[in-house]
Amino acid sequence: MTASFVGYAKFAETVAQIGFFSTIIFCFIFISLTIFGVKRNFGSYKNLLILFSAVGIVFATIELILYPNGYSHNAGFIFYTASRPFNMSKEATTWLLSFYAGVYASTMSMLAVQFVYRYWAIFHETKLRFFKGWKFLFCILYCAYFGIEWAIGLYYLDYIDDYAKNYFKQEMLDRYDTDISEISGMSLVAYDENGGVRWLNVSCTLHMTFIMMVQYSVVIYCTVFMYRKMEEKLKLLSSSLRSLHKQFFKTLILQISTPTITLFLPVVFLIYCPLLDFQTDLPTGISNCALTIYPAMDAIIVMYVVQDYRKAMKSILKKYVDQLHKWLATSNDNTKSSTKSRVAKAPAVLNN
Repeated sequence: MTASFVGYAKFAETVAQIGFFSTIIFCFIFISLTIFGVKRNFGSYKNLLILFSAVGIVFATIELILYPNGYSHNAGFIFYTASRPFNMSKEATTWLLSFYAGVYASTMSMLAVQFVYRYWAIFHETKLRFFKGWKFLFCILYCAYFGIEWAIGLYYLDYIDDYAKNYFKQEMLDRYDTDISEISGMSLVAYDENGGVRWLNVSCTLHMTFIMMVQYSVVIYCTVFMYRKMEEKLKLLSSSLRSLHKQFFKTLILQISTPTITLFLPVVFLIYCPLLDFQTDLPTGISNCALTIYPAMDAIIVMYVVQDYRKAMKSILKKYVDQLHKWLATSNDNTKSSTKSRVAKAPAVLNN
């Protein structure tokens, strides 16, 4: 009997809900601290931090709306959603799913931009002018370009054709109790019935690999160069700036290891599994659960590592605790005054 994967899909939906609410909470706290709480001026880097968290909120929101799922079967995988949010048509939902994937690519690109900023802040400070004023649009356009390229490539190169429908039809019924003709999504089947390569689908894998390699190459170059040369360069700075740069460098190191596990590896596994043709069935949608929790994790990393955020949080908490103490003290004083008043009036009442 074929094992059902419906339970895995339900679990993925639960994780998506957890990811959404944790992202909303922690990213909102992070954005609020960045704008109102942190006293130090981070310059235009502040815009990157806010933008990254805002995109994370968008990503988690679309995840909650669509509940995308993945399934790998032998030499193919399918990335789909059975939802029809806002009574959208099947085609419109497919475009929304592509947009969701594009936001994922934009998130990767923003990581690369953050590494470039930190690299220039230490070694080429004059180049930070490209992050100021209207020139900051170049950062947004860079991230948007790769997001759009990823989304369009996925939509057209991995479109579910008749061969893919026949390839997954019975398996989707058996595993997920879902009719493939009723879902919105994209699929990749690496080989045809004769063992020949289906180049249109495979070209999408190569296309996505190129985009990931561009971003990862930027990240690795900046990381290695900063690691080798940062100590020497930071000696020329004040102790305060030196400490701040080291904190952001630690943040970026965590920001390269965390997304490697939560963003890159699940997608790499998903798109390359068909090429290896393992002759097995995997509920790969479960591995994509990590995507939903990354925005919240990123906000937590920055707030934990960068001392200014910890100070801002302590200051705000202390302020609210002091206000609570004052309120409780005022409430107790009012209660005592009310009690004394009743006691003073008691004899007069008895005499009547």
